[in-house]
Amino acid sequence: MNKKISRIFIALLLAMMIYGTQDISAQIIEINGFTGIQLGGTAKLYDGDFRINDAQNYGGKLAVGLSTTTFAELSYMRADTDGTFYPFIGTPSDVVRFSSNYIQAAGLQQVDFGRVSPFATIGLGVTWWSPKSSQLNSKVQFSATVGAGLKLWLTDMIGIRLQGTMLMPMVYNGAGFGCGIGTGGSSCGANLYTRITPFQGEFSGGLIIKLSPN
Repeated sequence: MNKKISRIFIALLLAMMIYGTQDISAQIIEINGFTGIQLGGTAKLYDGDFRINDAQNYGGKLAVGLSTTTFAELSYMRADTDGTFYPFIGTPSDVVRFSSNYIQAAGLQQVDFGRVSPFATIGLGVTWWSPKSSQLNSKVQFSATVGAGLKLWLTDMIGIRLQGTMLMPMVYNGAGFGCGIGTGGSSCGANLYTRITPFQGEFSGGLIIKLSPN
């Protein structure tokens, strides 16, 4: 299933790159580096809940203007965080440290009011959950994001981008960290997968640079 998800995402990226690079000499390109906070969430497992803590996130975005107000955008966002499994019966597990990695292809629509440009985005892509322990397996899920924010232009080419986003991993056959209860108490492994993956929010901001032929 992970291979199928990866192929769908690669096809989506290629389609956006081909469309977005048509007559690129006449298009606006925006580069954005950002950092912020990614809010925790709860994954519902078969034997309990896996609760994820808040953490700092960081990443980058590359947007190509399809018009003066519509953009195709590629983004990467990472957060290094941890979580704990709370079984329905028994004691909580040890802390599990991991990173969440969101790779998204999105559309952005904005409204220009001079130096201020409110916008909304919707994206599709994959989320890669990568545990820091070698005893746990990484998992890849199809995911979607919905966000809104402001571009505050300090000059014609440099500004600040502020954004809030809802992060929505989606379940196919189930994905995530497996946790359960054994003779030695509760533990996390790769045997059971989440029924409901954690919906999370994030708030971030950073410098945005516009490259324009005009």
